Amino acid sequence: MAQLAIAWVLQNQNVASAIIGASRPEQVSSNVKAAGVRLDAGLLAKIDDAVRSLAQRDPALTTSSGTREA
Repeated sequence: MAQLAIAWVLQNQNVASAIIGASRPEQVSSNVKAAGVRLDAGLLAKIDDAVRSLAQRDPALTTSSGTREA
């Protein structure tokens, strides 16, 4: 599941890089394998549908307050 999630994030045109975490070396090795995975359009669409209420893929629909507190 972690590799699938990472592959999905990396195939999002709006994402420049994925920040992943691992607590064991074998998790790092497993996560790196996702970099070469290409998900087909049908699977990407199914994942998008499943997470639609949690993730926004259209940058035109994202908002920012434009200010940050120091």
